[in-house]
Amino acid sequence: MSLFVNWLDHQGGTGAIYQSPTYTNSEKDAYYVLELPESGIVGCGGFYIEKDKKEARLAWGMIHANFHKQGYGTALYNYRKEIIEKECPNHIMVLGTSQHTYSFYEKMGMTVTEIIKSGYGRDLDKYDMTQ
Repeated sequence: MSLFVNWLDHQGGTGAIYQSPTYTNSEKDAYYVLELPESGIVGCGGFYIEKDKKEARLAWGMIHANFHKQGYGTALYNYRKEIIEKECPNHIMVLGTSQHTYSFYEKMGMTVTEIIKSGYGRDLDKYDMTQ
């Protein structure tokens, strides 16, 4: 949780990617919030560019459970993908997620490259993915 709080503390600006000290392996990062006028914040997600790599890592993507299967996750994913393709055209998208959400990213066209049992903690497997 403290890593997520740190990530949020260093966000700001107009939405363009910028340098941030959130992760030591981050050269630039961006974060977006999905808010509906009648419902408030329903989701969020960002990405960061890894230093010395041609990778854009998706980070902290989530949609409130009450808004699953309504297209918001797809919209947020596509928005991040479009920005990465525009601002970092030579980078591949990568992601670390869990057994609970990897199938969503498979539907988006990402591929599992490695599974680490309990990689995020007890009973929370880590799924590394790329597109």
